[in-house]
Amino acid sequence: MKAAAFPWNRLGIAPTADTGAIRKAYADALRAIDPDADIAGFAELRRARDEALWLAAHGDGEGAEEEEDSYGLGDWDDDAVEAWDDSPAALHPDPLAPVDPGVMPARSEAQQRAEAAWNALVGVLYPDGAASEEAVTHAELAEGLAALDTLIARAEEADLAEHDALDSGLAELFASTWPRSAPFVEPANAAFHWLDESGHLEERWALRFLNQRLKGMRFHEKVRQADHPLHRAWVELSRPGRASWRDRLRVKRLDVHKLLTSIRERYPELEAHLDPERVASWDGGSASLGEGRTSAGRGFVGALAAVLLVFALARVAVSLMAIIVPGGDALAEADPAQIDAGVVAIFGPGKGMAAVRAADPAFAEELGLVLGQSPSEALNMVRLKALGSAEVADADALAVRIDLKAIWFAAAQRQSDEACRKVARGDLLGLRLELLYSERAREQALLRQLLEARVLGVTPRGGETRYAVPGWLAAETLRLSGLSQEALVAALADPDSPDRCKAESALVEAVRAAPGRVPVEVLKGL
Repeated sequence: MKAAAFPWNRLGIAPTADTGAIRKAYADALRAIDPDADIAGFAELRRARDEALWLAAHGDGEGAEEEEDSYGLGDWDDDAVEAWDDSPAALHPDPLAPVDPGVMPARSEAQQRAEAAWNALVGVLYPDGAASEEAVTHAELAEGLAALDTLIARAEEADLAEHDALDSGLAELFASTWPRSAPFVEPANAAFHWLDESGHLEERWALRFLNQRLKGMRFHEKVRQADHPLHRAWVELSRPGRASWRDRLRVKRLDVHKLLTSIRERYPELEAHLDPERVASWDGGSASLGEGRTSAGRGFVGALAAVLLVFALARVAVSLMAIIVPGGDALAEADPAQIDAGVVAIFGPGKGMAAVRAADPAFAEELGLVLGQSPSEALNMVRLKALGSAEVADADALAVRIDLKAIWFAAAQRQSDEACRKVARGDLLGLRLELLYSERAREQALLRQLLEARVLGVTPRGGETRYAVPGWLAAETLRLSGLSQEALVAALADPDSPDRCKAESALVEAVRAAPGRVPVEVLKGL
């Protein structure tokens, strides 16, 4: 008899139509991996479970081992294989739908509302029909919470079967879409008492995953409160830089040890909130960040020391001082039509000087001065102001800055290594970036967003910015850059490093993939 094909080989069982056996095999396999450290393996295991349950439901569980096709789906023809549906709706069907599609009893208005709410919640957690690690927006959060409230209300009034179906369906949905599902887990736990199962033999696979994260989120909230016994240790380990002898007098070493031990044994993902250099200075450099334990190397952020020195804002301040000088009557003497043409070249059609003045009068005065004196540097002046806006920008504006830097890096990398290093240093004065037409249009749209956010009128103070990179972000940056760990460490610590361009452009792309997960200080530092 031939060896069983996927999904049975991944689950470690013979093909079967017994859904209970499939779920048990899945739970056993899940215990053997770390979902946080092996994201790809976790996704493959979930896919194996979903495919096996589908096969069991359609009578294709038995005998699948006789087939040699790469899908492991028995004697399906090509059309059947192509019709396989791995959409969110198929992976997470309405838990209140009839088990037998041939039997369609009339559904009450409450059940229909619950069905609509379920589909809405799945839509929030799978934006554009695809899995995402980005945080939900405020609008998506409101929509998701409203849908969850409807489902919880239905569970409370329904019979036991419907209640359990919603309970299990939500748990599996949230576990499969973590961390995007994080804001919805606590309300669901309050309704379904998921934490009550924690540590029990019958604890469901999804709850083994979610409950640990619930405990971590709760501990994170508590330890930041001033009355928590380990609060001072948390504050100390969150501060940037190495601990001095004075710091060691303010905080008990035993409390620091208790905090680090608790986090590493129970909630390793929380160590990403601490400063790696400070942690290393307390535990003699033996710290290894939980989130850094990836295929990029165990404790990579610890090796990185994860404290980056960024001098871009200092250079931005100096550059702006060089370009913005007292201009006397330069603006008054300038041709208004030329001024408007210069503004349109920066912000796109429909944005003349009057529109800029209406949006941000302080910035309009600076821009008009530069257009009157040095029109060739006006665009770079606005780019510098966009970089310097980090000091006052909110999360949305910070994300816009990152998108702008991605455009500039792409253009600079096509031009020369020196152009790319200048972008990395924030040394834009005199730099002529050759943007593609699509890049230029995108840059104009992003600059308009910053203009409307009224953050371009700020002149940065400059100085040194220090921030810690979470482990997952460091590992992704390492992968995208193609550099060795040592080279990446050196490049990110030195703005003038020959590898700085490659390192920072990779960091920018890693941030853009999941800006909602990135600490604000990292967004400000880039």
